[in-house]
Amino acid sequence: TTVSGTSEPGSTVTVMFPDGTTATGTADEEGNYTIEIPSNVDLNGGEDIIVTAKDKAGNPSDSVTTTVTDTTAPEAPTVNEVTSEDTTVSGTSEPGSTVTVMFPDGTTATGTADEEGNYTIEIPTDINLGGGENITITAKDKAGNPSESATTTVTDTTAPEAPTVNEVTSE
Repeated sequence: TTVSGTSEPGSTVTVMFPDGTTATGTADEEGNYTIEIPSNVDLNGGEDIIVTAKDKAGNPSDSVTTTVTDTTAPEAPTVNEVTSEDTTVSGTSEPGSTVTVMFPDGTTATGTADEEGNYTIEIPTDINLGGGENITITAKDKAGNPSESATTTVTDTTAPEAPTVNEVTSE
């Protein structure tokens, strides 16, 4: 919610945000400044912020650029129904995030959400899902921030084998 740093004591510090919005503050007697980020400025990570100072005599400093770091965790991914007949797990997540599916035995499989946020991850062939098992799905955004996990229960859609019949006699 703030931008802070040091400058010449008493200087006026101006922060320019990517959309052209500016905010100013004054460095204290030790040179420390803290400037509120306006509530209408939305920073997600990767944006450049330009900071300049003017001393009491009005002399401008060179500008300094800093890049906003993404520390916001992505939303928990969504997951479509998984059945005992499926070969993939799919759903949506933050675009570009790495999605990890953990199966009941601890095996994991990963994939990447496309630019629209869709992901499809192959279920490893050695995983046998009969129905009733829980699968946990998490995402990590490009900056490495982990999401909360989503859980789905596998739906049994596998028909049982045909029954056997013992011999039936007239008795």
